Amino acid sequence: MNLETITAVMVLTIAAYIDWKEHRVPNWLTFGAWGCALLYHGMVGGWQGLQWSLTGSGVGLATLVIPYLLRGMGAGDVKLMAAVGAWVGALATLQAFVWIAIAGGLMGLYSILRSREVKARFQTVWRAGLNLFQFQELDRGAPSLQQGRILLPYGVPIAFGFYAYFLFGGLI
Repeated sequence: MNLETITAVMVLTIAAYIDWKEHRVPNWLTFGAWGCALLYHGMVGGWQGLQWSLTGSGVGLATLVIPYLLRGMGAGDVKLMAAVGAWVGALATLQAFVWIAIAGGLMGLYSILRSREVKARFQTVWRAGLNLFQFQELDRGAPSLQQGRILLPYGVPIAFGFYAYFLFGGLI
């Protein structure tokens, strides 16, 4: 493993641990990792290295900015992707994103299935489907505003997705 991969693994491991415990990815970690990546690649590769690192950062940011804007995840997750992207580059970040999507989907499904509200959510969907099929009382079965939000520390799937990429390579 090279220095870039080792550094990315360390940042990802720290971020996943903190996110799991506190449901946040701290700025000191994301901005620190991002700044160090830009500095490192700028010193090692000159302007071309800096551009390579900025492109990786931009790809990392682009992969999660829409879920963030849709309130599907926190800004710390987006900044973590940008910071790790600055270390490993655009192609690795894009390929790791496929693994991240798989890990995040599995973790999200697990979180839903183990939540106490899973039965109520399935009943709501079932009632709404039946009402729609029967063309009556279309607003019955609509999700209650009182249902709780399932919090998913997405720093964990980000870490596992990058780990899978480092171990197995890209899927695309």
